[in-house]
Order: sequence, then structure tokens, then C-alpha cells
Amino acid sequence: MISETDIQNRNLAYYGELHDGRQWRPLVMTLVAEMYGSAGAVDACNFLRHVGTRIAAAHPLAEQPTLDELEARLNEVLLALDWGWVRLSVDSQSIRIVHGAYPGVHERAEHWAQAIAAVLEGMYQQWLQAQNEEVRLQVECIATSPSGALVFHCGG
Repeated sequence: MISETDIQNRNLAYYGELHDGRQWRPLVMTLVAEMYGSAGAVDACNFLRHVGTRIAAAHPLAEQPTLDELEARLNEVLLALDWGWVRLSVDSQSIRIVHGAYPGVHERAEHWAQAIAAVLEGMYQQWLQAQNEEVRLQVECIATSPSGALVFHCGG
């Protein structure tokens, strides 16, 4: 399991290597606020999960032989997108996903963490489902760590 200190250190290392593009924030924050205001939280999250699957489909991953290699490939894609980092671990019958330094991690706008979590749920579900198409997987954001990382559960 990844510790809070590890999360903070990885976030600092990630931000130290990349810039935080501010040009997209007003547009994206307004779009998210309007989605939640017009469609409601359930429909907005369903739509954003779908958007996440489309993003992942545009950045497909070949089947990986190990969880460590899958984590490495996911981190390569996330780095290319400037979308943070991920750490995977096995938790009994499921995969635990910890995602840090995601876009707008420090954003305090209403619904933002829920919106980005929905997009990431769709992305991870698409990528992990492609690893084993015989088992139907479900990805769900279950927590936000004190250091701001989103924690997901992936299981069948």
C-alpha cells in the first residue's frame, strides 16, 4: 500500500517536472458546473465516465503480463497526457488504484473531484477491461487520501 508520505513525494516530483496549464481551467470548470447544474450529478457522472472510456480508447494499452508492467504503461500514458501518476496494488480479490497529481488536484470548485473521478473511472475501467476481456470489471472511486490522491477499487 502507498503511504501518505509517498503520495506527497510523488506529487512533488511530478509537479517539479511538469507545468500546470491554466489555459483550460475556466472552460473545463464552466463545462463541469453546467453539466451538474443541467443534468444533475448522476447523469453528469455517467457522461463523464463515458468520456473517460473514450480517452482511454484513444490511448489503448496492449495486454501486460504483470501488474508492475501495467502500472508502468499506465504511467507512460498519464505522463503523455499530463494527467498525474498511478500506483496499482492487489487488495484480496481486487485491484487498488491510487491516482495522484490529477488535473485540478488543488481545484476547490464544486463537483470537481467527483467529475475528475468519474472520468478516471471510465479510463481505468476501459484500460483494465482490455487486460482481460473475459472478466467484467467495475472501477469505482472509493476515497480521497489526505494528500489529495483519488483511490479506486477495481473488481469483478
